[in-house]
Amino acid sequence: MKLRHKISLLAGSILLLVLLICAGALLLYARKTILALAEDQAKDKQSALAASFSSMARYYSVPEDSDAARESLIRYCFTQFADQEGVLMRGSEPLCSSVSVDPSLYAVPDREDARTAVYQGKVDGRQLLIVASLEWVQADTLYVGLVRDITEVYDAMARLTRLFLLVCAAGVVLGMGLLFLAVKKSTAPLSRLTAATGEIAAGAYDKRVTVSGRDEVSDLGRSFNRMAEAVENRIADLTEQNERQRLFIGGVSHEFKTPLAAVRLHGDLLQSAKLSEAERADSLQHIRRAGAYMTRMTQSLMELLLLDQGIETEETDPADLLIAVESAARDSLATRGVTLVIDRQAASPLPLNRTLMTSLLLNLIENAARSYDPEDGDKTVTLRACGRCFEVSDHGRGIPAEAQARIFEPFYRVDKSRSRKQGGSGLGLALVKAIADAHGATLSLQSEPSRGTTFRVQF
Repeated sequence: MKLRHKISLLAGSILLLVLLICAGALLLYARKTILALAEDQAKDKQSALAASFSSMARYYSVPEDSDAARESLIRYCFTQFADQEGVLMRGSEPLCSSVSVDPSLYAVPDREDARTAVYQGKVDGRQLLIVASLEWVQADTLYVGLVRDITEVYDAMARLTRLFLLVCAAGVVLGMGLLFLAVKKSTAPLSRLTAATGEIAAGAYDKRVTVSGRDEVSDLGRSFNRMAEAVENRIADLTEQNERQRLFIGGVSHEFKTPLAAVRLHGDLLQSAKLSEAERADSLQHIRRAGAYMTRMTQSLMELLLLDQGIETEETDPADLLIAVESAARDSLATRGVTLVIDRQAASPLPLNRTLMTSLLLNLIENAARSYDPEDGDKTVTLRACGRCFEVSDHGRGIPAEAQARIFEPFYRVDKSRSRKQGGSGLGLALVKAIADAHGATLSLQSEPSRGTTFRVQF
């Protein structure tokens, strides 16, 4: 059973119960009020009848009257005030009565206190209200009663009860219908949430629900949208990470293939072929270069992996860092005929991991050195520290605009053949980007073909 049906049935049951309780209480109150009013009217009428009759009978009666004369006077006085509801009895003898019921069997006044006796109940299939009292005329004790048929009152109350029940039933049916519509409208966002959940489970991670209002269901919809957005972002991150891992593994396999093939080829030559000393030296040199290449790439891969574990930093003077980088890069640049220019502008201490930042700047310097062709004349790389940033600039061949968006991807090379000949592993700039991210710094570049490139690390 759906939630809206359960809520509608529960609310309808509560509505029916409340209506029945209210209707029952109202009917009981109406019954009590109507019967009390009828009783009060009957008491007033009987009291007036008894008082008027007894007063007249006492006034006209004389002690010398015979029994027959006294009885005739009593009958006459009673008929002057009584109607068809009045009953006059002496003992068990009815003197004047228009009813078929002996009221003295039901309403019995007390002789001691002479209070009015009242009876209300069913007699011979009719609902009767009997009110009686005792009156004394000379030596006679007279029973003065009022017998009123209130069956019609009970019938009216029964009709009223049926009308109330009919109104309650109609109210419940109408209320159930309105409740169902209201609950259906109120739970419509839940239905949309259910549908959206199914679509997301099927792979539509961009699915969102329309939210309006400020109630709990709307809050749930907004929370669902935030959750869906988080799931979509997480899925996108995982997808991107998976794709990068796939490309990373493919790149590693591809990059290792060539040096391993060279090692195997020259190893076979050294083992099976008769080579001269020059040829053997050449094969050994190929093996050494391939081993050095794989060593550099392995070290770069290890650094990339270790960066995921977080880094420790300390306040470092950029000027001291530039001196260390200049010393470390001097020999490598000298073999390429590249001059390193250090520009130490005013720079405040920065929270750095000295080892990793040295690696970052050395990679940028190495990348800048490889931007020159051997035949270029003025081969200069400028390392600058200013404010809260580092810059490495060259005026080499530059980077094409279409390659700048991918330059920091692992194993991506603008010119694959030239990079491999110059000893590049395709991981240097990827490592630079990872180190900058680990420091919370922004890495950017400006480059124009044939005019040079500037890398900036902004803290």
